[in-house]
Amino acid sequence: MKKIFTLALLSLASSLLLQAADPVLIGRRGCGYAIENTAEAYHEGARRGYKIMEAHVRATADSVFVTSHDGKTDRLGGHMKVANSTLDSLRAERYTQVRDSGRYEGSTICTVEEFLDICAANSVKPLLHLKTLSKNTKDCGFLSHLVDLVDSKGLADSCIILTSEPDYIDYLMKNHPRVKLQYQADTKWQEMFDWAKARKLDVQIRADLVDAECVKRYHDVGAKVNIWTVNTPEDYQRYKDYGVDYIVTDYLLP
Repeated sequence: MKKIFTLALLSLASSLLLQAADPVLIGRRGCGYAIENTAEAYHEGARRGYKIMEAHVRATADSVFVTSHDGKTDRLGGHMKVANSTLDSLRAERYTQVRDSGRYEGSTICTVEEFLDICAANSVKPLLHLKTLSKNTKDCGFLSHLVDLVDSKGLADSCIILTSEPDYIDYLMKNHPRVKLQYQADTKWQEMFDWAKARKLDVQIRADLVDAECVKRYHDVGAKVNIWTVNTPEDYQRYKDYGVDYIVTDYLLP
């Protein structure tokens, strides 16, 4: 009986500790104090103290991995399609972006290699957010090149790869089982729950789709929950109370 009581107390203590833990903040596209997904955003995010930073991953026409959320550069003042352009041609563009923290100009596209170098130099964990890089999502050979790049920077044990593509997840699990993965579930989180559970995947879900029951459901099967995007102290506190494990944010909170 004493042993059972002790175990119950330990279980309760562990539960309370989990509830009290602060979510780990992830710098969204670097941070909100520079043009998104650029070297300047990553340097500034590291300087401000992010322990994890996100980079969206695309590939150029000459097979260089770059950090870009959109397939085109129009939103940042460019005029190119990333997949149809060489790195040199993309480098010729200068970007502009207005954010809550101000107006930023003059940055160029950043390579994934440069992003990883910044992370390694500043002891920041990289989160590589893979966009859909081909209409044929079963064509996944390029993922091995990306994993090799991460390995070459000594970041294999700290890097997280996030994607909404189940085919990418299955390829990486089969061919690179060491890689830490997160599945971007969003509106499919209930539909894909059993699929993610079977693969023991952590998940990312859009913040407005998450409540305490959602978080508990994933925690009950040993999965962590990453939400995006939270930018106010009030929302931070609410999701912290839900017990989320990671929060993607432009600005360090609370």
